[in-house]
Amino acid sequence: MPRASDLYGWTLISLRPRYRHGAVRRAAAAQGARVLAISPFELLALDAGAALQAALHCTIRIASSPAAVAFASAQSPLHGDWLAIGTATAKALRRSGAASVQTAESQNAEGLLALPELSDCRGKPIGLITAPDGRGELERVLPERGAHLHIAHVYRRQALPLPESAHRSLRRLGPDSAVLVSSRAAFAEFWRQLDAAERDKISRTLCIASSARLLEYLQGLGIRQLRLAAGTQPAAMLAALGEAIAADEREG
Repeated sequence: MPRASDLYGWTLISLRPRYRHGAVRRAAAAQGARVLAISPFELLALDAGAALQAALHCTIRIASSPAAVAFASAQSPLHGDWLAIGTATAKALRRSGAASVQTAESQNAEGLLALPELSDCRGKPIGLITAPDGRGELERVLPERGAHLHIAHVYRRQALPLPESAHRSLRRLGPDSAVLVSSRAAFAEFWRQLDAAERDKISRTLCIASSARLLEYLQGLGIRQLRLAAGTQPAAMLAALGEAIAADEREG
């Protein structure tokens, strides 16, 4: 088994949207791993119109992903102060003109919801820039806390059929393989298109989940080997993989 800091020989399955595997490839290559890119969907722009303007005029504004920032900034300038899920989203906001951006230590929806700014939302107008079926936890919890939530859906996910080459690669997966799971929607579409033998193989393959909610979801599907990462960023997910490898080595 490789050292925790060296993933040489490992295959990492990336389920990012089409054309958005670059960050995973770079992080993997730096540690000697290869990436099997399988895109269960692609991202398409949605004209958010008045909904986007309403969200941008809120006193608290949240961007759910770098993609949300990219699609929103193509429709309107993104100035002022923001909350962001993850450092990649924060960087995208700064490049798009945001004055200040705050992230949480735990770089997922749960981490953001733990920030003081969102602990008591009674009467606060909050704008959320996202996609349909995106960060469902934010859309559920913020109104429960009394927020006046203004949601702007600036892009959508379009499901893609998995190519036969992806199925062949999955059937040939070796033991030094891991699935990076940062989106429930992506994994659900991926899982839906697998046959029984492929599902059995994935259920025995190490899966790195970017949040506790995702980990619980994967457990419900019967995934047997799971590890929780600190967030959706490739570096965080590879760090969790390294920790899993190190733990396995210690156990012999």
